[in-house]
Amino acid sequence: MTEWASLQHAYGTAEDVPDLLGAAEESSAEHGPAWDELWSRLCHQETVYTASYAALPLLADIAGRHEPAGYVAALDLAAAIVASTDGPTDPAALRAEHAETVARLRDLAERNIPHAATDAELVYGLQALMAFEDGGVWQRQLSHVADGELPVVCPHCRTFLLLDLDGGELVPADGPDQGTPVHPAEPADGSVGARLMALCQQAGRPGVEARLRYALGSVTCPACRTTFAVPDALA
Repeated sequence: MTEWASLQHAYGTAEDVPDLLGAAEESSAEHGPAWDELWSRLCHQETVYTASYAALPLLADIAGRHEPAGYVAALDLAAAIVASTDGPTDPAALRAEHAETVARLRDLAERNIPHAATDAELVYGLQALMAFEDGGVWQRQLSHVADGELPVVCPHCRTFLLLDLDGGELVPADGPDQGTPVHPAEPADGSVGARLMALCQQAGRPGVEARLRYALGSVTCPACRTTFAVPDALA
């Protein structure tokens, strides 16, 4: 039995977490006050806590009882917890300690991918899957693909830039300077990029695939004229 009173969330003792999890599942909704309360306590501005880790098996249980769907709130919250780099435990140690739960969450995330009803649902589903597969920056940054605009920081001159994922152009975020074209990627077999592309193709979402090719591509910084791979400019 988990001693919730001995664990912490964003606002103190975690005694209220089991009741909040129950209320969230009982609401039969993917959004709403109960889920907002859980996010605020367990993944507050991307920071996680001891209670966040303890909640992972319960979130997996809730996601497992949910019928397959493009978006499942319990799975999304669990993914954010696993992907966080701001918590009391080293991320690699967290994955090792909760390997069985993470593997179960991964299977649920992959199961849900074909049920995405929109491009946005697919993107969020892919980001969750990347969290459970330890997919580098894409477990935290992939959601920007749904917005069509990817914020990046040049790894050389530290200029803040915006990548238009529909037009394939990189421009300074705070100025009218002319942008530079992005060279879309052809990911190598076995890479995270190739995995994402294959899942987009299987889901029949060419728009997401096209945006991903830019997000995985390379570009020349319009400020310092240095060429870099787009993923290298993400945190």
